[in-house]
Amino acid sequence: MPPPSPASPGPQATAVAAQAQPGQIVESQYDRTERTASLIAAGKHRNLIGGQWNTMGDLQLDFLRRSGLMPEHRVLDIGCGCLRAGVKLIPYLEPDHYYGLDAEKALLDVGFHKELARAGIQDRLSRANLYASRLFIHRRLGAAAIDMAICNSVMTHLPLNYVRICLENTLDYFKDGASLFMTFFELPAGTRFSAPHTNTHGVTTNGASDPYHYTVSDMVHAAEATGWAASYIGEWGHPRGQAMMRYRRA
Repeated sequence: MPPPSPASPGPQATAVAAQAQPGQIVESQYDRTERTASLIAAGKHRNLIGGQWNTMGDLQLDFLRRSGLMPEHRVLDIGCGCLRAGVKLIPYLEPDHYYGLDAEKALLDVGFHKELARAGIQDRLSRANLYASRLFIHRRLGAAAIDMAICNSVMTHLPLNYVRICLENTLDYFKDGASLFMTFFELPAGTRFSAPHTNTHGVTTNGASDPYHYTVSDMVHAAEATGWAASYIGEWGHPRGQAMMRYRRA
C-alpha cells in the first residue's frame, strides 16, 4: 500500500493520492479504485505502493529480523500490496509461512503472478495465502497462526478508527505474545491536530485528509481494550519519516 508523496517529483509521486487542496477533504486514496486499475493495467503497479521497491522491502525485512524474526515463523503482511516486502520475506521464511492482506485483489494478483515469478520464488507461496479485505479479515488464516506482522504505510492513508478495526479483526490470528508492528506519521505532542504538519523529511500530513498524522497517544488509545498492549518504537529508518508502533498480543 502506497506511502505519502515525496517532497520532490519522482517515480513515487504517481503513487500517491492527490494532496487535499484548501477546503477539500480526501478521506483515503484507497477509494480511488479506477486509478488503481489504470496503473495496474499500464504495468505501473509498483508506483501504487510508493516505489522505493528494494529500499523499502529490505528495510522491512531487516527490521523484522532485528525484532526477532526467524525463518520458521509465520508472518502476516498487512497492506502487502503487490508484495514489495513479500519478495524479500518469502525467500527468508520457510515455504508458505508468509501471508498477505490488502484491500485490492488486483494488487495481490499482480504481485503473485508477476513479482514472485520475476523473482523466481512463486513456488514458495500458495496464492491462497494472499487475501483481499478492506476490514483486515483473512479468511484463510486460523487462530493463533501468526508469530509476527508488519503494517507499513497503511494507517498513514486511513482515519484513526481503522487502527482499532485492524487490531480487533486480526487479534485472533496471532499467538500469545506475538507482535504487530505498525507505522504512522507522528504528530508531535502539543501540535495542532487540524493543521497540516510537515515533518523533518519534508512530508506534509493532515488531520482530516490523506496522508494522515497521529500522536503517539492516539496510537496507544486505539489499542485500549482490544487485547493488544501498545508501545512506541519511533525511528526505524523509514525514508519519509514514518514512526513505528509495536502492538503485542497480551
